[in-house]
Amino acid sequence: MRRLKRQHLLGLIVVGVATLGAGGYTLLRTWLPAVQGGMSEVPPDPRFQALDSDLRGQFLDSNRSPSDRYADLFRYFVTGFVVYRSPDGARAHYPGAGSVHGQRTDGLEGYSRIAPLLAAWIASGREPRIDLPNVGTVDLLVLLRDGLATGTDPAAPGYWGEIEPGTQTLFEAADIALSLWLARDRLWPMLDLQVRTNVIRWLARTQHHPRARFLNWTLTPIIVNRVMKVLGAEVSETALADDWAAIRAGYLGRGWFRDGAELDYYNAWAFHYALHWLAQLDPDLDAQFIATARREFAAFVRHLITPRGLPMLGRSICYRTAVPVPLIADALSASATIGPGEALHGLDAVWRYFVEKGAVSAGTLTQGYCGADLRILDRYSGPASCLWGLRSLILALSQPDDAPFWTADMRPLPIEVADYSFVDDVAGWRIEGRHTDLAVTIHRAGQTQTPQLAAMRWYHRLAEYFLERPFRPRNRKAKYHGTVYPSDPPFCGCRE
Repeated sequence: MRRLKRQHLLGLIVVGVATLGAGGYTLLRTWLPAVQGGMSEVPPDPRFQALDSDLRGQFLDSNRSPSDRYADLFRYFVTGFVVYRSPDGARAHYPGAGSVHGQRTDGLEGYSRIAPLLAAWIASGREPRIDLPNVGTVDLLVLLRDGLATGTDPAAPGYWGEIEPGTQTLFEAADIALSLWLARDRLWPMLDLQVRTNVIRWLARTQHHPRARFLNWTLTPIIVNRVMKVLGAEVSETALADDWAAIRAGYLGRGWFRDGAELDYYNAWAFHYALHWLAQLDPDLDAQFIATARREFAAFVRHLITPRGLPMLGRSICYRTAVPVPLIADALSASATIGPGEALHGLDAVWRYFVEKGAVSAGTLTQGYCGADLRILDRYSGPASCLWGLRSLILALSQPDDAPFWTADMRPLPIEVADYSFVDDVAGWRIEGRHTDLAVTIHRAGQTQTPQLAAMRWYHRLAEYFLERPFRPRNRKAKYHGTVYPSDPPFCGCRE
């Protein structure tokens, strides 16, 4: 009975309010207001029907060089950004289910989460003017400049808004600052004095904030602080020291950082991604600590990657293509223990799998594991949130075509060499790899069952329709409290 009530409570509330009439509906909308912009979705651009098919054929062609295949993948994602971007360039509204933050913030993510990819391409020395199929020639520097100029201008309709503590805008500021820093040699001179002033003023708001619930949010003011210093703006070294002390206090050992109640892949695609760039931004910032944490976590993550998927668990599953970040970060470091050939193979194993399974579609990454899957899509995730999955590409494409990362022969991953079984004492995970079928499984200690994913039910959709805000199932137990999480098949299935 309790389970029945839990499953249908939302539906009963909506039906009950509908029965009570307009007064009850108004009361519920006061308690649960509609998200800004409602729940309308942008349709996929029809050009991607052909582009999706072309990408699969080109990217999965093993006779082509890795640098050429990933250049095609880059152009594909840039095409998505150009097609879905707003006329003023400060946002991009991709197809997909909206988040609890509303359409303006979802659109901001459409700029902020792909901007570092454009900037990394420029920073590598590649040509910023590129030809896109069915779109034409675009200038990546102009795309970045237009977004910055409009998004940081308080007088512009497309203004990103003031950065306030605990808001998603604060979180996105790190990617925007990183993009500016990566492309600074060519982008900063393109900005006039007023735009520069607006950019610095907007970024400076990240330096005054209370401690966030999730530790990875503390990375934003640290990254912005170091970027502002490089740009010659005034920064607080005391604020930096306080934020860095919080990061160090959350370090658990062996590359793991505490981030909320559970450990998950945020250590790969948030912490070690940010630490890689911090080591470039400020080589004197706790260099030995960063190097040791990176090395130890990369040694762990290399055992999770297979050519047949990932043993996925936890929140933000739609970022799945960023799992190779620690391998690439280590391979690019001065104290590398993982060679460029293995790091490249780790990147390629992940992206080949997901491209083949349909996870790249309509100019973006789908909101699920293989295809779109609202059962595992968090309510804070919008259409462009998945583009954090580009973080592995950003690291890779920051390297020029003739860099060792791209020219090295691919080396086998541990799962392609032998079986293994070991326990990570910090996470409490036992990792088993089976060479015969290239399967990796995470066994979580202390769990007694494997909860099933709850489906997106009629009452979720009814609530979304009437209340104009996402009501997807949370599925926390299934994401974190299972006994086993295999790579093939993943616990969430593989909906193509």
